Amino acid sequence: MIALVRAELLKIRTTRGWWAYLVVIALLTGIRVAGEVGTADAFDRDTADFQLGLVDTVGVAVLLAIILGITIITTEFRHGTVTPTFLAAPHREQVIAAKAIAGVIVAIGFALLSLLVVFAVALPWFAIVGAEWNLDGAEVVTRVAEQVFSAVLWVLMGVAIGAIVQSQVAALVGTLIWIFVGETLLLGLFGLLDLDGARAYLPFQALDGADGTGGEELLAYWPAIGVSLGWIALIGSAGIERTRRRDIT
Repeated sequence: MIALVRAELLKIRTTRGWWAYLVVIALLTGIRVAGEVGTADAFDRDTADFQLGLVDTVGVAVLLAIILGITIITTEFRHGTVTPTFLAAPHREQVIAAKAIAGVIVAIGFALLSLLVVFAVALPWFAIVGAEWNLDGAEVVTRVAEQVFSAVLWVLMGVAIGAIVQSQVAALVGTLIWIFVGETLLLGLFGLLDLDGARAYLPFQALDGADGTGGEELLAYWPAIGVSLGWIALIGSAGIERTRRRDIT
């Protein structure tokens, strides 16, 4: 298994998209933090809620994490490299597990990079405008841990989706449509059917609740994690079964 994980990490590092992920995360995080600090008034900048909001900018990494999770699986099918991969490692579920572990490692790196950019941009800007950093270490560590674990959940969801869909274009486009359109329509439908309580159990509503930021219509933190893991396990199990049955010759 260790050899498989190393092989998957090598595949990620040697693809052209690797640097694009890092550049996009750094740019989006930096722009968002600079915009938040630059447009806030002096009173807001000194509040703990505003500063926790800056830490929450690490959430920029989650969208890249799910894209990574999808492509780490579907790229093999798209380019036909899945055949030598499965010939070298006949136990296909182990290959998917190795991809998931590699994805988790990289997703954690994405979140930590985003966090580094948050502080690299926010702290000098605070010094320039004369604002004070009022969060204590425990608050920062807790929120960072929540955001990092959120990135882990999103990359695992991506791996699960990639395993069951397998077509890269269909998986990427379908996931984005589901996130921004599909669940939105279902939220409205559940409201019309007086099923408001069920809305928080949709896959990406649960993932939103598992990032620690909370929300009136979302599940509490730990239930959201449980529901998210349940969806990942359900979709992932179906994906593993489909992969095991697929003819790659």
